[in-house]
Amino acid sequence: MIGQIFFNEVRASFNLRKPKSDKPTNIYLVCRIDKKQVKLSTGVRVYPDQWNTKKQEAYVSPRLTELDNINNAIVNDEINKLRTDFLEFKRYICDNPNEIDNSLFLLKKYIYKDKMVKQQELQKPVQWLRRTISQDKTIKSDGQRNTLAIYLGHLKVFEEFLKATDRDDITFTDINLALIKDYETYLFNRQVGKGKTTKTSTVGNKVTALISIIKRAEPYGLIDISAAKLNQYKKPKSREGDDNEIYLSEEEVSRMYALELKGLEEKARDVFVLQCWTGQRFSDMQLLNGGTVKDFNNGKILEIVQKKRTHKVSIPLFPIALEILEKYNFQVPKVRENTMLKYIKEAGQKAGIIGKHIVTEDRGSKITNTTYCRYELIGTHTGRRSFISNMLKRGYDSHILMRITGHTTEMAFKKYAKISSEDAANLMLETEANKIEQTSKVEQSNKVTTVSNENIAEAISKGIEAGLKHKNDIAYDLLFNSQESNIESYGIDRDVDISQFDLNKDELDFLNKTSDEFGVGTSSLKVRKILNRLLKLGIIVRLK
Repeated sequence: MIGQIFFNEVRASFNLRKPKSDKPTNIYLVCRIDKKQVKLSTGVRVYPDQWNTKKQEAYVSPRLTELDNINNAIVNDEINKLRTDFLEFKRYICDNPNEIDNSLFLLKKYIYKDKMVKQQELQKPVQWLRRTISQDKTIKSDGQRNTLAIYLGHLKVFEEFLKATDRDDITFTDINLALIKDYETYLFNRQVGKGKTTKTSTVGNKVTALISIIKRAEPYGLIDISAAKLNQYKKPKSREGDDNEIYLSEEEVSRMYALELKGLEEKARDVFVLQCWTGQRFSDMQLLNGGTVKDFNNGKILEIVQKKRTHKVSIPLFPIALEILEKYNFQVPKVRENTMLKYIKEAGQKAGIIGKHIVTEDRGSKITNTTYCRYELIGTHTGRRSFISNMLKRGYDSHILMRITGHTTEMAFKKYAKISSEDAANLMLETEANKIEQTSKVEQSNKVTTVSNENIAEAISKGIEAGLKHKNDIAYDLLFNSQESNIESYGIDRDVDISQFDLNKDELDFLNKTSDEFGVGTSSLKVRKILNRLLKLGIIVRLK
């Protein structure tokens, strides 16, 4: 025995789509059928401030203009007709309770007097959607990331499914959750090359993309997404995890960059390495050409506006990135994506990026584990992933990196962060080792060793002897790399005269020769810097 149904109590109301708008807004017929809210367009509009919410009608008043009164009279006539149609619909259901499960379809039939049904019967979903999408000027189509082509590709696969299942004559009224689930099953079994079927994650993405495309027909009254239950679709869960993609370490990127390549192969490699050092999408690489370069004390920054979400980002130009940009006069070579994929994989192989990586795939009901050489997994997104992972290993905060890569959510950003547990452990060990080394250096620099006056000459002699053997390392490079600051802290007075030391002939000859080479006197700051560096290195000791 079924429960009681008092269908005659169902009421229809008329609501404004945008009740706070200052422009004419659509009026919807709203009711609840089968515990769900149903909204149907009336086809008429009204100014919100000319709508009587209590009486559910538009104002007709001497205070309004003649044109407003004419428009509002049309609104009221249409609403009165719809009220009559709604009553007829209820009477029919009450007289034919066996058709109550078909209430929504019958409501549309009564409200639209078969106009909508006829329109749906005339419209073939794939053809209509394809035409509508092609005419949509808001869809980007730029050669690098052709969104229009992606949408049309989804419709092509859906059309293949309809033909394969003898449904190529369906209308919008035939599209529902059951059909979409059948399409999902079709995708699971669809061959995509080398005997493989579609990945579970890809199936879910394709189905949700198709539903998003179908939603474009809803404003035209061709389909009701809620009534068709398309909004109840849930993606199948993939069991792959997130460790299939790789990133290249800085050392691996350097090996690729060091390759002697020519022509298009060289250009593809350079664009990829530039990705690794800028963190930008492949589709945004051409935007570097029109970016704004800004000079700062610590280097250069390149500002661009990304395509995907029109974010302005500032990219720090690391030495290799700047070198590549200058190589091409800030005109990044244009390389097709398929060509790019081919050459960067080959470059990875030549660079010896041949370590093994296990890829776990979930296709339908089967889980497979396949071992690949790392170079085989290099793609156009590997560069962006490598930048993020390597910068995280350098210790940069994710929020800083997101300002450079253009990610708006941490969830999206984390998909590119491929630091392994081993990487994290090594990073912690390296950090701790650096702390110990720094502590040791501080302790060594603070260590004070005193010697008697008679040992000063011997200490300086040892330092001079070391300077003679390694003059290029100490007496020259370190001379010009050292700073004037902290000379006093090592026991050398700013006005020291080198003659105060009891130096033998060889020692004096060395200092005089060094002074002549640098074109300075033996009491100059530069000579004091030599002694300063020798003290700092521990070759000589601080004076008492």
